[in-house]
Amino acid sequence: MKTLLSAALLVAATSIAANAADMSMPYKAAPVAQSVYNWTGFYLGGTAGGGIANSSHLDADDFEGANTKFQEAFGAVGLTAGYNYQLGHTLLGVEGDFNWATVDRTTQFANDRQTGTTSFKMDQFATLRARAGLAFEQTLVYATAGLAFAHVQNTTAFGFDTFAQASEDKWKTGLAVGAGVEFALSHNWTLKGEYMLMQFANSDAIINNVDPGFSDNGLSACGNARPCRMNYSESVQLARIGLNYKFGY
Repeated sequence: MKTLLSAALLVAATSIAANAADMSMPYKAAPVAQSVYNWTGFYLGGTAGGGIANSSHLDADDFEGANTKFQEAFGAVGLTAGYNYQLGHTLLGVEGDFNWATVDRTTQFANDRQTGTTSFKMDQFATLRARAGLAFEQTLVYATAGLAFAHVQNTTAFGFDTFAQASEDKWKTGLAVGAGVEFALSHNWTLKGEYMLMQFANSDAIINNVDPGFSDNGLSACGNARPCRMNYSESVQLARIGLNYKFGY
C-alpha cells in the first residue's frame, strides 16, 4: 500500500514539475511584418525660402550707355502640387508650384552722357517640372527640371526729368533645374529641402520719347531704321523648404 502511494505521489510531482517548466519557458510572439514606405500618390504642400535674383539691363543700341546689373536678395512663399510613382527604388513624378516673391529694386545710373533711374521687380513666379530620384525607405534624393515662369517689371528712365523711357510688364518663360532631398515624417507628411536655378528669356523694350518738348535725333538714329531698345534678362537662384501632405496610406 505504501509502495503504491509513493508511486502515485512521484507521478504527481513529476507532472507538476513538467507543467511548471513549460510555464517558465519564454513565449515568442509571431514576427510582425514591417511596412515598407511607398512614395506613390498625389500630394499638396507649401514652401518657404529665399534666394538671389539677377537682372541685366543692357542699352542694346548704346542710346545713352545705360547699362545696369542687379543682384537682389529676396524671400518667397508658395503652394505646391504633384504626383509621384515609385517602382522599386526609382521614383518618377511631376510637380508644379506657384510663388510670391519680394524682388523690388530701383537704382540710379550716371555716365558722361546721361543720368537716370532703372528698376527691376519680380512679384510672382511658377514652375512645372519633372522629378526623378532614388527612394531609400523614408528618404528620397531627386533631381528636377522643367519650365519656369516669372512676372517681371523692368523700367529705365533717361534724364533728370525723364525725357525718354523703356519699360515692360509681362510674364516671361524660362527653364528651371534643381535638386533636393525629401524625408517622410509619417505615412502622409513629408519634409523637403530644395535648390533650384531659373533662367528666363531675354526681351527687348522700345525706348520712347515721353517728353514732347524734347528733341533728340538719338531716338531715331540707332541704325537700320530700327528704334532704340533696352534689353532685359533675368535669372534666379532659390533655396527653400517644403512641407507636403501625401494622399492615401
